[in-house]
Amino acid sequence: MVNKRVENINKNEMKFKDEEIIKQQYLSPDENDFQVISSTTTKNRKNKAIVEKEKNNKVHEIIIDNTNNTVITKTPPPSSPKGNNKNNNNNNDEHIETSKPKKSTTTTTTTTTTIVKNKKEILGSFNNNLKFVRASGIFMFLYYLTMMYVRYQHRGAIGFADTLWLCNLSIVFGFISIAVNKPIFLGIACNCTLIVHALWVVDVVAWLITGSFPLGNAEYISWPTITWGEIITTTHHAWFVPLSMICLHRNGGYPSGAWSGSMLCVIPVVYLSKLFPKILVLPDNSTFYLNINMVHEWWSDMNGWPFSLIPKDPVQYYFFLLSFSLVLFTTAHFLMRLVCYIVLKRN
Repeated sequence: MVNKRVENINKNEMKFKDEEIIKQQYLSPDENDFQVISSTTTKNRKNKAIVEKEKNNKVHEIIIDNTNNTVITKTPPPSSPKGNNKNNNNNNDEHIETSKPKKSTTTTTTTTTTIVKNKKEILGSFNNNLKFVRASGIFMFLYYLTMMYVRYQHRGAIGFADTLWLCNLSIVFGFISIAVNKPIFLGIACNCTLIVHALWVVDVVAWLITGSFPLGNAEYISWPTITWGEIITTTHHAWFVPLSMICLHRNGGYPSGAWSGSMLCVIPVVYLSKLFPKILVLPDNSTFYLNINMVHEWWSDMNGWPFSLIPKDPVQYYFFLLSFSLVLFTTAHFLMRLVCYIVLKRN
């Protein structure tokens, strides 16, 4: 009985071993294949999940350059499945792609705003003929210093008061306009002096031809008390407006706000001019007819009709002077606009 049981146990063990061998021979390859397939599918699923995550988290920074028609895109690099996403996100690659500009509302609005800004820059500053404009500004500054030096030599410190004459103040406005790059001040100077300078030139030309001053506004150059230095430094009546117009050419032209600027200058200039006397006594006890900007009375050399109609009363004359300035500057404004429309280009 015992032997039979041992034999049965041995048979069962042999049978079990045979089954294991069969399993290893036939079933093992299928199981390995199944494990490989399952591992690849899980890896694919992981990769798909990573790609989708990257697509959702991807940030595009697009800069459209209108001049070069290029689109610059910045995208984070693809993250590796090994967990190096943090390091890779810190080092962004920059890709430059050339593309045609897309017709969209945004690009159109940006283009229009840039055009408007460029127009404002062109009309509100000196952008062309810069060498000539700067040279003109330096020339005006040196001319003004020479003019003040000559006045100081002749009349002392009060000679600096000649700056308040609108004809002389235009020189100051001229070089300041170029120094601060604002053509509006140059336009104001032209508006204030256009007609007065033109009448001065007519008077001087008539004097050179006939030997007399028909208008009388330039007769002071023949006074015995006037020096040659003062005559030379009064020539800006002839060249200032043409030089200013050349500077304004292709730099916005004649500014439209010049008239209002001229009118704003009148009251303070007239008030300051009244602080100085009509007749100045020089150190050698000789007298000099000052009457800056004709604030005390109409210019003494300009007599006869129609100048005899000008009121003599100080209050009435003051209102007449302001009204005359309004008419003078308005006429000069329209003349300047007409001349600049024919001659000057805005940009």
